[in-house]
Amino acid sequence: MMDLDALAERVRDAIPLTRHLDFTFTDFDGLRLVVTAPLGPNHNDKGTFFAGSQSALLTLAGWGLTTLLAQQSGHPADVVAVETSLEYKLPLDGDLHIAVSINEEERDRFAQRLSRRGKATLRVHAQGSGADGKVVCLYQGLYLART
Repeated sequence: MMDLDALAERVRDAIPLTRHLDFTFTDFDGLRLVVTAPLGPNHNDKGTFFAGSQSALLTLAGWGLTTLLAQQSGHPADVVAVETSLEYKLPLDGDLHIAVSINEEERDRFAQRLSRRGKATLRVHAQGSGADGKVVCLYQGLYLART
């Protein structure tokens, strides 16, 4: 299993822009990945969390979950985002907390396809919230993993 800090370093090394987002992969339980990022380096001209940073972080969270699930299945894979959709619900004037998840059936189907075909897609759902738990954005992403 890949260490969350090692995964974050891999991302920062491969995608320089992510160094400025100051994100952290904070928890992974096998079905859900939590990503956090502070408002400081991600604020816009209104003092709220920049929509572009939210988009990048949500895309990164989906990529991270898919990468971890491939690793967990014993089939490390190259993962790419294929399709995303994002809805902004509320402005955020604090740190962003993202939870991206799938269910056990989706995880098992993904692992089986990856093992059998050497590639598999995974649709993930995420929500971003503030410290108060209010949902500020909703995200869906489709990712392709290839061994």
